[in-house]
Parts: sequence; C-alpha cells; structure tokens
Amino acid sequence: MLRLLQSLFSESFVPHGHCYLWKPELVWLNVISDAVIFLAYFSIPLQLLYIIKKRKDLPFNCIILLFGSFIVACGTGHLMDVWTLWHPTYWLSSFVKLSTAIISIGTTIALFTLIPQILKLPSPTQLAAANAKLKAEIQERREVESELQQSQQMFQLVIDTFPQRIFWKNRFSQYLGCNKQFAQDVSLQFTHNIVGRDDFALPWKDSAQQYQMNDQEIMATRIPKLNVEEYRIKDDGSPNWIRVNMIPLEDEVGEVIGLLGSYEDITEYKLAEIELRQAKETAEMALANFQKAQNQLIQSEKMSSLGQLVAGVAHEINNPVNFIYGNLNHIKIYTQELLDLVHLYQQNFPEPTQVLRDRIEEVDLEFLSVDLPKVVSSMQIGADRIRQIVLSLRNFSRLDQAEMKSVDIHEGIDSTLLILQHRLKGDSDRPDIQIVKEYGNLPVVECYAGQLNQVFMNILSNALDALEEIQTDNQRSQLAATIWLQTKRVDANSILISIKDNGPGIPEHVRSRLFDPFFTTKPVGKGTGLGLSISYQIIVERHRGSLSCISEPGKGTEFQIQIPIHPQVVAKR
Repeated sequence: MLRLLQSLFSESFVPHGHCYLWKPELVWLNVISDAVIFLAYFSIPLQLLYIIKKRKDLPFNCIILLFGSFIVACGTGHLMDVWTLWHPTYWLSSFVKLSTAIISIGTTIALFTLIPQILKLPSPTQLAAANAKLKAEIQERREVESELQQSQQMFQLVIDTFPQRIFWKNRFSQYLGCNKQFAQDVSLQFTHNIVGRDDFALPWKDSAQQYQMNDQEIMATRIPKLNVEEYRIKDDGSPNWIRVNMIPLEDEVGEVIGLLGSYEDITEYKLAEIELRQAKETAEMALANFQKAQNQLIQSEKMSSLGQLVAGVAHEINNPVNFIYGNLNHIKIYTQELLDLVHLYQQNFPEPTQVLRDRIEEVDLEFLSVDLPKVVSSMQIGADRIRQIVLSLRNFSRLDQAEMKSVDIHEGIDSTLLILQHRLKGDSDRPDIQIVKEYGNLPVVECYAGQLNQVFMNILSNALDALEEIQTDNQRSQLAATIWLQTKRVDANSILISIKDNGPGIPEHVRSRLFDPFFTTKPVGKGTGLGLSISYQIIVERHRGSLSCISEPGKGTEFQIQIPIHPQVVAKR
C-alpha cells in the first residue's frame, strides 16, 4: 500500500510542459483554459447542492448528486492537467481519470433507469393545461368556499336568532361552534373564539369535570339528555337555573362524532315558581291556621257551652241535694228516737194486744228496727256521693278562662277522673282499668283551670282508648290495664305532671305528628285530630310550659306536662 502511494506521487516522468516545448503562449493557454474549466466544473455542483437544499421535493435528487460528483471529477481532471505541466505525477492523474470513469458509468446507469420516469414528465403544453385546470378548480373551490361561507353566515344568523344558547362539540368535548347568546354568556366577543376551547376554560370550570363525564356518557350510550334542569351560582352570587338538552351527533355511517347542545335560562320562571309555591304554602298555612282557629273556637265554644251546662246542672242539683243531705242527719236522729221509743214501749208493755201483735208481725218490726238505720245511712252516703260529683262538675267546668287563678292541680285531675269514672269500670267484656296515683307535694299553681282540665280530659281519654284496645285483644287480655298519675315539683318555679299507661304504644312516624292539627289515627267519626293539638297550644302558648310524648310500640305511652307555678314571672323574663 505504501509503495502504491509512493508511485502515485512519483515524479520520475518528464513534465507535460516538455510536450509544449515550454512555449509560454501554449503553456499559459492550457493553464488558463483548464483553470477556467476547473472553476466552472466546481461551481456547478455547488449550485446543484443549493437547489437540492431549497427544493427537497424534487424527485431526482440522487441523479443530481451523481451529476455533481461526475462534474467534480471532470473538474479535478482539468486541475491535474495544470499540475502535470510542471509535476509529472501521471499516476495520480490517471487515478483521477479512473475515478471520473467510474462515476460517469454510475451516472450513465442511473440516468438510464430514470429515462422512463423523465419521459413521463408532462410537457410544457400539458403543464399549461394542468395549470389551467388547476386554476379552474381553484376558482370553483373559491366559489364553493364563498357559497359555504355564505351558508355558514346564514346558519350563524339563524341560530343567533334563537333565544336558547346553542353549541356543539367534538367527541373530545372541545367546542366547535356556538351562537351569539352562548358567546355572550361565556364573555367572548365573537362566536368563532369558542373553537378549540373546553369547559375548563369557561366560567363554569368548577363543574367542567362533571360536564365532560356527562358528555362521554351521552356519546357512549347514544341516549340524549332532554329538558334537564340544572342549578348554578353566578359570579355575583345570584342563583341561576337552566334547562339543558344534549343530543349525540352521528356521521353518515352512524359513528358518533360529537354533541349538539342547547340550554335556556329559566331563572325568572323558577323564581316565579318559587314565589308561587311560597304564596301557595303561605295561603295553605293561613287556611290551616284559619281552620285551626275556627275549630279551636268551635271547640272552645263547645267546652264553654258544656261548662255552662255542667255548671248550671251542678248548681240546680246542688240545691236539692244540699236540702236532702242537710235533712238526712235529722231523719237519722228522728228515726233512731222513734226506734228507741218503740223499744221503750215494748219494755213497758210486754203484752201487746192481738191487733198490735198482728201488725208487728206484718211489718216485721224486728227487721225494720235493724234495717231502717242502714237505709238512712245508705241514703246519707248516696247524698254525700252526689255532693262530691256535683263539686267535681263545678271544679271541672270552671268558667274563669279570662284570667289565671291559683288552683290545686290534684283537684282538677281528680275531677276529671270522676267524670271518666264510667269508663274506668269494667263489664262482662273487660276488667276495671286501674288508676295509680303518685301525687307529690305541689303548691297551688296559677293557671287557666278549665283549659288545664281540658288537657287532662284529652290525654286521659286517649289513654283509655288505648287501654280498651288492648283489653279487646285476646292475646293481651291478661294484661292489667293501668294508668299512672304522677306529680312532682321540678324546681322552684315549675311542676311536672306525668300521665302514663301500659297500652300498645305509639310508632315513631305517628308520634312525630301527634300534635299536628287534624292528625288522627282513629276511625272517621271517632276523632277530630284537634284534642292533642289544642292541648299543646294550651300548655305551650297559654301556660308557657312544655308537652312531650314518650312512647315505644309495646311499651306504653307517657305524656309529660311541665308548667310554671307562676307563668307571668316566666313571661317577664
């Protein structure tokens, strides 16, 4: 290899200038000619490289590079001709020519393979025709685009006239367009500014994740969402309701490519609906209060009339009963004196006449002497019982509702029990209902006694109804029906009255509505649903106390009444 390189640069030959006899004119003519050819050959590849760099779309870059290489090789040969005029390195010059030959053969072969493609290139006439056709197509496309633009403008104008907000998205939940109303809602100056945006770039970005999930669900299921109301809060904090419609969009082959959506602002409608509902509720409440007040007035009138009737009857009965009761003691004394006188006659006249003996035997004087005091005592007990009943009626029917009075609570409870005595006694179908009193040491209480007695009557009547219900139940017939009455002083200015039974109890869904007006679980005709409601108002509003119910199914029911001893003191606080 070293020998080959040495031979390439060997100068053992005669310089080529000897062939020109070193004539200056001939030598410089060849030098200048070869130099100019060399510079021309080397400038052509540079220009070709520049063209390839700028026009990478040309289809024959490879052959251009080969031509460039061939031209460089030819230029190098002319450079060697200048060199060998003074330096006879003919081996190197021959090697350059060999390289040029090889490159020229490669270029020839490549050019031969490209001839069919080159021949297929259009002629200038064909190019002109193609250009003309292209210009026509461009003009046609411009006309189509103009018509399409006009159509889009018309479409935009049409959807801008709708009061609803209209928009459409691609399958990635990116907006492709909208109408003017929607653009105004999202603070965009032009409708085309919405293109490419998503919900995260709009005022409702906090809900964007949910909106996109809804979009994907609609496109996946192909089920539209129609007339769905949504509630939002505006930036200024005001409420906003909208009615939304979302419809999946399909192409000509049935593939879902996006969504068409619309919504309209129904805030005024919803606010009007809320106002109407509130007005309706207010009217219904006013009607209910009116009906409650009316029924309370009727109930109060009934109680007042009943109280007046009972008071009148008690007053009318009281006079003759007092007359009878007052004379019974004298009758008892007179009877005893007459019997003593008869006994004295029997002692002084042991042998009566036959007429007297017959008469004594006829009237059974011995039995009469023993039984007559008993009859008088029974009459006295009955008259005393009548006096107690009349007193209880007078206590129960107190007509002092206009003002509070200090009364004995136990007296009011006992009076109520006496009036309900006929319901406490049993018969052939049920045993007696037991009353267990656990009275505490209570002071006199300032209250509306007649109204408070009405509360006792309502609660005790409900307890008796519940106990009568379990006594008619065969499965619980052995249960001893009992009502416990307990009173105690809670603190310095309040007392507690407990009325408890061992009835069936009250379910929670019923217990929560016990004090609602017109709510009753009794059959039609056996309850108005006002008893406990009125009782609650009497205790809470009139006496500033509390009325509560403690009950569980199967464990009986307890009503707790807590009232202040001096309600006026509580009111001043």
